[in-house]
Formats: sequence, structure tokens, C-alpha cells
Amino acid sequence: ITGHQGANITHGENFLLAPITPEKTAPKVLLEDAYVFNDMVKPIIQSKCISCHNSQKAKGNLIMETEALLLKGGKNGKLWDLNEAEFGLMLHRLHLPEDAKKHMPPKGKPQLSEEELQVIYYWVKGGADFKKKVMDLPEQDTLRILAASIFNTIETDDYSFAAADEKIIKSLNNNYRVVYPLAQESPALGVDFYGVQFYQPKQLEELLKVKEQVVTLNLNKMPVKDEELKTIAQFTNLRKLNLSFSGITGKTIGELLKLKELKHLSLSGTTVKLSDVSQLNSLKKLTHLDLWNTNVKDEEIKTLLAANKTLIIETGYKGDTDIIKLNAPMLENESFVIDTPVHLQLKHFVHGVVVRYTLDGTEPDSLHSPVYDKNVMLTKNVLVKTKAFKPGWISSDILETYFYAAKIKGDTVINILPADSAFRGNGSRTIIDLVKGETTNFGNGKWVGYHGKKMESIIGFNTSQTVSSVTLSTLIDIGSYIMPPVSIQVWGAGKDGKYRKLNSLSPAQPTAVSPAYLKGFEMTFAPVTVKAIKIIAVPVAKLPAWHPGKGDKGWIFIDEVFIN
Repeated sequence: ITGHQGANITHGENFLLAPITPEKTAPKVLLEDAYVFNDMVKPIIQSKCISCHNSQKAKGNLIMETEALLLKGGKNGKLWDLNEAEFGLMLHRLHLPEDAKKHMPPKGKPQLSEEELQVIYYWVKGGADFKKKVMDLPEQDTLRILAASIFNTIETDDYSFAAADEKIIKSLNNNYRVVYPLAQESPALGVDFYGVQFYQPKQLEELLKVKEQVVTLNLNKMPVKDEELKTIAQFTNLRKLNLSFSGITGKTIGELLKLKELKHLSLSGTTVKLSDVSQLNSLKKLTHLDLWNTNVKDEEIKTLLAANKTLIIETGYKGDTDIIKLNAPMLENESFVIDTPVHLQLKHFVHGVVVRYTLDGTEPDSLHSPVYDKNVMLTKNVLVKTKAFKPGWISSDILETYFYAAKIKGDTVINILPADSAFRGNGSRTIIDLVKGETTNFGNGKWVGYHGKKMESIIGFNTSQTVSSVTLSTLIDIGSYIMPPVSIQVWGAGKDGKYRKLNSLSPAQPTAVSPAYLKGFEMTFAPVTVKAIKIIAVPVAKLPAWHPGKGDKGWIFIDEVFIN
């Protein structure tokens, strides 16, 4: 974060233009096999980040080659933090204007597309899980919706072969073998076997009538023998093969090398060894291999992965002795503005978690803080802090969220001094429209900005109102020259039209650059009946010596004035 962005704001450049990126290449995995990190996030890192953050060239001491190194971060700390206003450094840098010195990727390098930015954002927001499959996400999850537009499914994959005769397909169906089209108008077929006691090798051989069209073959828990792999190898368009808990020993596994289109192979519960599955490295399209409960040892899995860096191997969870840190609770409230009482809506996906909360600014603990339930009501300005606990797990980080009460709404706004011409929001009513702004885009019409001159605005009421507090909701983005006001005053006028000072505040000023965050400054006073409220906020006249833009004028940005 540097003074360059502040200069962009000052000079009114269009720093909010979206990044321009080259056309993306289609992923090779199918939707049902895709992992969020490995198949959605990792390709973005490899194409847009790794050239500057690798073991040979580690800008900012940041290497992004492995999961462990991503978690380690660089000289400026962790890459993501759900407690930060922008979820941490990485997202902040990605959303800086492209001309900013600290924008990532640097200007001139391929930029992230809007879709790629969303993938990174929602992955981090969801807890930055390295192991979650796309299909394990809820159907309405934003990442899953994005994935549906990125990946083909096995039903919608591109198939060049002709459809099989419908009469042949019908003749192959019985009570223990089901042959079915994967999708309407698709030539691809799936086959499932049932009834272990009724399985015969001849049933596989009969499928050779449609060997070109069979794309998925499910032989899970069937007594398939090594010799029958020779038959299976004739299904040359096979994408997905499930041999889990079958009679396969690995002796003839080389037959499967004829399946050049194979993407997902399940061998869990068989007696295959490292020497058997190592042969599969020559299957260039194989992306997923299920090997849990086999004779392949954990250290041998590492050997396989080293030989094939694009392969994902599922071995099942064996971390009984690991102590895992919980993700923070998720906030499901759609708005942070309370114009009528609302329920606090929190969620956690780990079974058995206890979520505790506080409303008094203290940190939640596992003994004294109240346990969250759906009956918690929010009625006033409040800082909500929540934390997840579970025996045998490390408690989560704290999720902090400020809710703003808005019980009295102004009817008119007069800006005695206008906002900067580049940042006037959606007009004078921007500060009373009950729409909160974000830290990531202060040029989106939700904010008004003042540079080197004070804000002085009058909020009027059609009928007299009894008021006891006013909150100025602001953005603090130090690297962009946006600082807290040095002073705030609230004045009230009754029916006589004369203004009297109700309260004033001198906010504490930052002492170092930090990620952008939202801050409300509340001023309370004895209840008073007014027809109008005047609010005055004064920006920093000169940025301090430690600031990259030292000596320049500061900005203040306001999205709302809340009156109660």
C-alpha cells in the first residue's frame, strides 16, 4: 500500500477499472472430480502469482508453491485473515488499483479476471480449505455456482463418438446391471452393477456391444478379478472407473494403460501396492486416484505425488492425533444496518461446535460467554464478537462485526460544503440511504469523500425527532490516504432553527499503515428534540511523517450517518 494510490484519488484517475487478463484455458478435470483449491484456486496462483513468488524469486519473502508456504505468508505476514476487514493482505493487494505500487499482480503482468477474483475471495471467505471438493459445497454456494460455469461434468463433456442403438441398450439392462444415458441427447453411457452374488465376468463381456459409449463403470464391491481388466481395457472412452473393494490385486493393472481418457480411478479397499499403481503415471488424463485402505503406505503416496504433480490421491482421513483449528463462525445476516430489531444469524459447518458470543466488546471464552442460539436479538449499535469451540480442537479466531442501529431516518440532506467531485456517491442522500459501503471499492457510489476540506452537512426531519446519538460511519484506508477525521461535531436545531452543539469527538489517529477497515464513530448526548442535525467532520490537514504520502492532505470517506 503506497502513496501512489492516494495520488490517483487526488488526481481523479480511473483506478477502479477491472483488470484485463488473457483468455483462460479450460480445466481438464470434471466438475464431480474437482477440488476447490487444487482445481480452482491453484491454477490461478500458478498462472498469475507464481512467477514472482517462487523458490527462485521470492518477492516479499513470499513463496506460493505449496500449501504450507501459502499458510506461512511472507515478510508482511499472513496472506489471509477472516478477522481483517478485507480478509487480509492478499485480497487487499488484488483489489488495489492496477497503477498502485502494491497492486498484485504488478502492472504489465497478466491480471486476474473478475471470475478469478471471485474464486479467490469466496475461497478465503469460506475458510481457505485446501481439501474440500466442489461437490461437497452447498448447491447455492457461490463457489459451486462459479465452478459450474468453469468445469464440464461427465454428462456435458465433449464426446465425438456416435450414440449406441437404443434397442441394444435396452437389452443390456436387467435387475443387476443398469445401463443408462448420462444426459439427454448425449451418446455417453453409464453402467452400474448390483448384487455381488449375481456378478459374472460374462456380464462385463456383454457390455462390449457398447464399448465405445461406456464412459462411467461402477463395479464397487463386485468380485472382479485381475483377468477381467483385459475386458475393461476395451472400453476406450472410459472416464470414470470404480473398482473399490473388488477382487483386484494389481497383478494386471497395466491393462488399464489402454484407457487413455481415464480421469478418475477408484481402487480403495483392494490389495494393490506401490509397484502396481506406479504404472498409472503414464495415464496423462488421470487426475483423481482413490487409494484408501490399500497396501500403499503414506510415505509411498508422497512418491506417487512427486512423480505426478497433477494427480490428487484420496487416502481417507488418518489424523486421529492431530489437533485441528476450527474456522471462525460464519455470519449470515445480509445487512449490518438495524432499522428494526433483527436476529443475529451465525452458522458453523463442523458438527458439535459450540459458538459463543459477546456484545460488550470483550473476547468470547469457553466458560463465561453466552452460547449462541437463534434467539439473540440486535436492537442498537453493537460490536458482535463470536468464536467457535469444540473439545479436542483449537478454538477458532474471533469474528468481529459491527451492527449499526438506524431508528431515525432523515428526510432531507443539505451539503453546506460539497464532497470531492470524484466521490459524491449517489448524491446528497447517500449518507442516509441505509446502504453500507465496502472496503474494496470506494468509488462505487456508496461513499462520499472529502479531500483537504471538511464535511458539513445538515440532515432535516419533516417532523420533530427526539435524538440521543449520532454515528458517523467511515472508511479507513491508510495507504490510500483515507484517515479518521481529526474532529467530529454534532449540532442540533429545534423549531427555532438555532443550532446548539450536542457533542464532539477527536478520534485517535493511526500510527502505521494497516489493511483497510470500516469504523463507526458514535457520539451520545442527553435526549433532545430537534428538527435538524448538523454534522461536521474535519480531515487530516497533513499526513504524518511515517506515512508514504507525508505532508499531503488526507481524505475522509463517509457512507452513512446513523441517528438514534
